[in-house]
Amino acid sequence: MKNILMQLLLAVLITCTGTAQQPVRKPAWSTLRIVNDNLVKVNDGDCIGCLYAVKGSVYNPNSDGVKNVVIRYYIWKKWMGKDGHGSCGKAGGPVSATIKYLPPKQTVEFLAASQCAAVMTMESGLLPDPISAEITAEWEDQP
Repeated sequence: MKNILMQLLLAVLITCTGTAQQPVRKPAWSTLRIVNDNLVKVNDGDCIGCLYAVKGSVYNPNSDGVKNVVIRYYIWKKWMGKDGHGSCGKAGGPVSATIKYLPPKQTVEFLAASQCAAVMTMESGLLPDPISAEITAEWEDQP
């Protein structure tokens, strides 16, 4: 009897609202987790002209794959928009890594690097800011 009442109530709700509401899916980037990230000094052999980069790994906890993942850091955030530290310093010394596809329930390593990280030299005595990632990504099944 309870089962019949539940089905009747559900049918009334669907009729009144037109359709049953689908759950809203979170943006893909908001579900990804940086497992570890470390600011590293880079040898010229790894990244010509770079002084700093970020090595780390990102985890996809979802049941669906994620594509076009971009992980971005600003190493010199305190100098963003300020003159006297080169154009890359004015931009915050951005470094980024792009991952074309991140499988479900998997961890992928990345190296976020750029020529812009080289604007502050060791001789200047300036130290990088604490790192914090900004992530963008799309669900695999998005057009």
